Amino acid sequence: MERNNGVLLSDEEIIALYFDRDEKAITETERKYKSYLLKIAYNVLHSEQDSEECVNDTYLRVWNTIPPNRPKLFRAFLAKITRNLAFDKYENENRKKRIPHGSLLSFDEIRDFIPDSSTPEAELEAKEISKVINAYLKSTSDKNLYIFVSRYFFAMPISSIAERLGCSEATVHKRIKAIKSELRKRFESEGIYI
Repeated sequence: MERNNGVLLSDEEIIALYFDRDEKAITETERKYKSYLLKIAYNVLHSEQDSEECVNDTYLRVWNTIPPNRPKLFRAFLAKITRNLAFDKYENENRKKRIPHGSLLSFDEIRDFIPDSSTPEAELEAKEISKVINAYLKSTSDKNLYIFVSRYFFAMPISSIAERLGCSEATVHKRIKAIKSELRKRFESEGIYI
């Protein structure tokens, strides 16, 4: 995981390599973030092989995206790409086979917050939804923030969230239900109906 003399490149240095079209950018990204990205993919896919493939696809996507994009938060940029690729892969695989109920985050659950953005109107609505969610996350408790991000961004199982918080799964389920209810109220007050 370490580079020459045991030093990892900074995110800015890695991004500069992408802008220089230097293939070391991918190597340095992998050295610094591979285990982090594998964990994100595995939380969604529950398969080491599929997770590895997803992370490799992330490197390609980043190579094709930088430039022109210059991410402000490189780690979050990588996480978002990996997460989206993992969800796409999950959705494609789920069409082919049945995955045990409860082993993953339900797509119905996540669709409560992320509409299809294939049309300009839907893209605008997605931006409005994002604003409402961000405002909610800034105003909610640290525990609710942790639960929301863990469940809906990192696709962590309820059992893992409960374990990390030192509470029961039922407590996490109740908080998720309360979070979704509060978000629906906020959406409705903004004229957004999902």
